[in-house]
Amino acid sequence: MSFIKLAQRFYSSAPAKTRVQLVAELRKLSNAPIIKARQALDESKGDFDAAVRWLEEDMRKSGAAKAEKIKDRATSQGLISISESGSGLVRASIIELNCESDFVSRTDEFTRLASEISEIAAQSMHQQQEASSHFVPLPVENLLQTAHKSGTVGTLITDLIARIGENISLRRAMLLSPLESAGSAFRVGSYLHQGRVGALDLISLRPLQSSLFKDDSFMGDLEKLERALAKQTAGFMTLGLDKRRSPEDELETVLYEQPFMMLGGEHASLPVRKVLDQWQEKWGLEELAVSDFARWEVGSD
Repeated sequence: MSFIKLAQRFYSSAPAKTRVQLVAELRKLSNAPIIKARQALDESKGDFDAAVRWLEEDMRKSGAAKAEKIKDRATSQGLISISESGSGLVRASIIELNCESDFVSRTDEFTRLASEISEIAAQSMHQQQEASSHFVPLPVENLLQTAHKSGTVGTLITDLIARIGENISLRRAMLLSPLESAGSAFRVGSYLHQGRVGALDLISLRPLQSSLFKDDSFMGDLEKLERALAKQTAGFMTLGLDKRRSPEDELETVLYEQPFMMLGGEHASLPVRKVLDQWQEKWGLEELAVSDFARWEVGSD
């Protein structure tokens, strides 16, 4: 929410306040230094809403200047953030947002920024007919220029740079938007481990009867399976789906060959693929598979 909207909520119906109170509220809304809050009131001749707009514009300018000044500083810390579209479509995004220090990466402001960017990315559009994969890399430059209610993704980042004085960079972003597949239904499993490791698993299934999706018992079992698959992908150093990515890789880097520890119980020692086969048979499905996955870790390729 922008400073202006917050100001309207805080101030529009409030009685007249002293200059000291106005300065305090400006600082609360914007985290601006007291000198800047006083200057904003002076420049706006005591008009609170105008002072908020002045601070917002000043922060944008100072943020851009500060971002330019510190843009070469290394950003080796950060967070992975995942968002799933709430539009009824099977669509999700995963992004990596970097900063300079572990301390900043754990702040509420940085966490909210990463979450907001991943939500915007999840709504991104791409030319489905040109895609050859369920996962589509999103060009960072394009995402930075994506419009937002208070500017662009880029201005969201520079605004936070202005407030914390640390370099922040959007390293990468990817959209999960399944390719069409006749007869198959898609589901998404997602998991974040302390914001440092994130996984998205695209699960395809083909039930004999579509009414199965109205069965509460089936849906509860399916949601548990989705979560466990994503947690498994993140928890192991998963590189391949059904075979090694390279001859040097360990067998446990292959998802289907891993013991399904994250599902637990009697399945914990069985390979993931065997458990999926059993699950498919239990519910009478024609097909059950992990079609693709993405596993990201902060600082890794």
